[in-house]
Amino acid sequence: VPPAEQTSRQFYRQLHHSACRDIHSLEANWRSGHYTLTRVETDSQVWCLQFDDRKILTGHSDNTIKVWDRSTLQLLQLLEGHEGGVKCLQFQEEVVISGSDDHTVKVWDIQTGQMINDLHHHKG
Repeated sequence: VPPAEQTSRQFYRQLHHSACRDIHSLEANWRSGHYTLTRVETDSQVWCLQFDDRKILTGHSDNTIKVWDRSTLQLLQLLEGHEGGVKCLQFQEEVVISGSDDHTVKVWDIQTGQMINDLHHHKG
């Protein structure tokens, strides 16, 4: 097995182990009642969300994407540009990809809030 492939396998084995441990911990905390629910007030419905250790991203019915600090729940960034509700989103590092009722897929820079690319649905 080439070294790069071996390193990749090790990474995914560790990732799988970590994910399983996190799932077990979440389930145990939920069943035992060891959790705290915190409400974040928004002016619109949340239709989708993604999160990592640092951020929570929410897609809204008011055509926006909001980036929240996971530990403080403070709004970090507001991404505006869709003309329909945001139905799906995915992010990695500092890039977000979102899909909307306006039949577009947009690529965003989380840090600046700027749209990087705009993919339009076409008929034809």
